[in-house]
Parts: sequence; C-alpha cells; structure tokens
Amino acid sequence: MKQILRYLKPYLGKLLAATVLIALSTLCDLLLPTWMSAILNGGIAARDFPAIAVRCLQMLAIAAVSLASILGGTRLSTEVVACFCADLRADVFRKVNTLSFEEFGSLGTAALVTRATHDVDTVSWVASMLSGTVATIPMLFLGGVVLAMRKDVVLSLVLLAFVPLLTLIVVLLGKRVLPLWGKSDDYIDVQNALLRERLRGIRVIRAFNTEKREHGRIADATHIMAENIIRANVSMGLLTPLATLFLNISALLIIYLGGWRMVHGVSGVSAGDIFAIIQYVTMVMNGVIMASFAIIMYPRAQVAAGRIHQVLGAEGMGDPMAGETAELHGEIELQDVSFSYGGSADAISHISLHILPGQRISVIGGTGSGKSTLMHLLLGFRAPTQGRILFDGRDAAGLSKHTLRRGISSVLQGAAIYSGTIGENIRMGDPDADDAAVTEAARIAQLSDFIASCEGGLSYEIRQAGKNLSGGQKQRLAIARAIIKDAPIYIFDDSFSALDFLTEKNLRTALNRRIAGRTQIVVTQRITSAMSADCIFVMDGGCLVDSGTHNELLARCRIYREIYASQTGGDLQ
Repeated sequence: MKQILRYLKPYLGKLLAATVLIALSTLCDLLLPTWMSAILNGGIAARDFPAIAVRCLQMLAIAAVSLASILGGTRLSTEVVACFCADLRADVFRKVNTLSFEEFGSLGTAALVTRATHDVDTVSWVASMLSGTVATIPMLFLGGVVLAMRKDVVLSLVLLAFVPLLTLIVVLLGKRVLPLWGKSDDYIDVQNALLRERLRGIRVIRAFNTEKREHGRIADATHIMAENIIRANVSMGLLTPLATLFLNISALLIIYLGGWRMVHGVSGVSAGDIFAIIQYVTMVMNGVIMASFAIIMYPRAQVAAGRIHQVLGAEGMGDPMAGETAELHGEIELQDVSFSYGGSADAISHISLHILPGQRISVIGGTGSGKSTLMHLLLGFRAPTQGRILFDGRDAAGLSKHTLRRGISSVLQGAAIYSGTIGENIRMGDPDADDAAVTEAARIAQLSDFIASCEGGLSYEIRQAGKNLSGGQKQRLAIARAIIKDAPIYIFDDSFSALDFLTEKNLRTALNRRIAGRTQIVVTQRITSAMSADCIFVMDGGCLVDSGTHNELLARCRIYREIYASQTGGDLQ
C-alpha cells in the first residue's frame, strides 16, 4: 500500500486542506446539540423568546459554516481522488507497455484490464478516506463522548456500553466478508477473459453454433461473482440496521434513565441535556459505523494495491533508451543463437547466419519451424537464451531498444490495425509524414484503388481491430505503415499470405524499387515469395538446415525441394 499511496504526494496540500475543511464541518456539527440544549434549558424553559432567536441565528451561522466547509472539502477531496486515479492508471498503462511477453503471459490480459480499472477504483477509496474520514471518525467519536460526558457522565456510560458490542460485530463481519470479496475479484478476471475471448472469436462461435455453450461459460463465472458480491453486501448491510437498533435502544435507555433522574431530583440533569446526549449518541454511532466500514474496506483495498503493485513492480523490458545509441546500417549476424519459451525443447536451436547490408533475404519453412521466433529476437522482443545477435558488429544486448526500433521497420505476423482513419494508421510508421508520402506508401502497398473507393479517402474511419477491412486490406495497410518509415532494415513476417499472386507480384516489384539498397528480410511459407531473394534461409524444427540461392537449394536441400514441389507441382526427382 505504501508504494501506491506515494501517488498522493503531489497533492498533499489539497489533501490537508480538504481534511481541515471536513474537520471544521464536523466540529460545527458537534456544536449544534450544545446550542440546542441551551435553547431548551435557557430559552424555552424560561420562555425567553429573544434568547431563543439569538441562539437560532447562531445555529444558522454554524450550519452555514458547516455547509460551506463540507462543500469545499468534498470538492478538494474529489479532485485529489480523481488526479490520484488518473496518475495511477497512467503509470499502470505505461508499465504494461514495457512488460515482456513472459510477464504478459503470466499476468494475462484480462487481469491487466482489471488491475487498471476495478483495482484502481478500489484503491481510490483509501485516498477518499484519507481526506474525508481520517479526521471525521476520531472527532465524531471522541468529541461526541467528551461532550456527552460534560452533560452527564452516567447517561454517557449507556452509550459506551454499546460500542464494544458493535466493534465485535464489525470484526466478525470483516472475517466473513473479506474472502467473499477476494473471490469475487478473481472471478471478475475470469469474466473479463471469457468476454474478450468471445468477442475475438465471435465468428467461429457462430459458425460452429456454440453460442449456448459460451453463454453458459460466462453465466457460470457471472453467477459465482454475483453470488459472492451479494453475500458480501448482505453481510455488510447488517451493520447499518444493527447500529440503528443499538442507537435506538441507547436513546430509549437515556430517555428513561434521564427522566427517572429528573423525577428523583438528581442535580445537573435537564431536558436539554438529555436531548443533547441523544444527539451525541447518534454522532458517536455514526463515527463507529464509518470506522467499521474503514476497517473492513482497508484490507480489500490492500489486496487491490498488491495486485496493482504486481504490475508496477514487474521487471519489464527496461527503459527503451537504456544502452548504447547508434545508427544501424543493415548488417545482421547471429552467433549460435538458441531460444526457449520455457519448455523442454528449444524453439530455435544453434542458429548462426550473416546478413550483409542491402541484401534481400527470405526465411522459409513449415509451420512451427521457428521463423517468427527468430524475427522476435531480431526486434528485441525476446532475448536469446544462448548466443549473440550482432547489428553492424555491435551486440544487440548492449544497444538500446530505441536504437533497434528506430533502425528496423516491420510487419509482424497478424496485421495489427487500430481504430482511426486510414491515414492515421499509415502515419504510425512516420508521424511527421505528409499526405503525399502517405499516398505514395499506399500506392506501393496496392491500396490506391481501395482508398479511392472509400468515402473520405485517407480520412475513411476504420473500426477497432479493422473490423470493416478484409484480411488482404489489413495486410496491405500494415505494409504501407512499414514502408513509410525510413529504416535500414525491413522485416516482413508472413506479410503477403492474404494477397493473391498478382497483387503480391505488383506489391513486391514496387516495394523492391522503394527500399532498394536496404536490408530486407521476408518470412514466408510461399516459395514464389522466396525464390527471388539474394539468399534463402531454410528452417525446420527450430534449426537452420541450409541457406543459398533458389537454384542452389533446389540442387542440394531436400526440405526446400519438397516445399517447391508441393507448391508448384514440380517433380521431386
């Protein structure tokens, strides 16, 4: 919790001001019963109307001060809580962007969403409590008890008799409620995961007519979550009626004992005193209820803070600017590189290769041969478990991530399209590009006809994840985004799979003219996409089995010949 509360440090001045204002309002509330007691004792009993009027005006002034104080304090408190939540969410979002793929996998996307929304809202209650109740609770309790005892000690003891009993009930309710809230939080994660899975796979669900099964999965998680929340709220709901019951019983006893003491002539007890003590009993009970909610809610907020700290405390991929800053020129060398996702077998094993600046390289192989894993290593998304990756003779481990990102333009497997216009999606490769550069990148990516057919052209709005685009349009848009960026190295990871052969041929011809002299790496399963490369690397089972030109590999590499024969109908013999 300490790590989370440090986000309140910039707002300590406003937090203190809010606390003082709310404390002033509470103090005014404590004074009102005393003034009312004076009206009853000195005004009504003596039939002194001018004294009653003066006291009423004084009470009105106190109430006005209380109202102004509570409005000002609440405004400041709300502002502090809003800023606290905004800063905390921003840091969670920034940290999520630095997480490694392994950390993403261990936490899960659904849990990250919950931590940035539900858990932050839960923790914000602590910030609200610090300004709103940290002064109110002790002032209501101690001030009410002290002022009640000033009126009559014996009658005040009736009040104190019920406080331990109410405290015991709070402790018992807390032990019952906290596990219920913890379980409900876990199932919020489950519900988020199922909902995201359903939204991503809605077409498959409909195609296989499994809506009923998916509804059942989400319903089960929702029912468990709702059941725990309902049981927790019902348990918490017992607190208010029990406190009200004790309040009414104590008020009844005070009236009875006070009346008995007045009848028997006990000195110092008046109707005004009894009235004031009842009001103080109400205030003390309110303070106890507020303290009870705080006692129960704080452990829940502590759990939420721990979940948030799980994200903020993750190691991540570090500062992208940390490391040597250099300009890349396109030379790449892998020296005995291996990588494992944590299983018993390596995803890629003992790969050594050398790519010269300006070469056009193809990496070909079957599904699961390690092609995309190799590209992730080149982009710095993952670190090799063995061996070294060199760029222009420099070890990639010593280069800043910013250097790698700036020097490599890539289209990853599975085109990522974002909500916004076509122009905005293309400009992600170069935010400073003008409309002419965007139009040229779209032309090279064979998007000109599609853009011309769209209402608004480059300003055509794309839905989230490109829901209003076809697979080929998404790939070409991602390619346009990559080629608008001026970089010495271009990586295309299975980026032409959704294109027909003619469109791919036209795109590759225009692309080769655009990035001539730059290092170009094309990961593909298509033999036609690989055969024109200066050098082809053949991968199988995570190993680099051979490399060379198309004709050289046809002559000596069995795996390459099998790929060629299966796609072109050529004779293996």
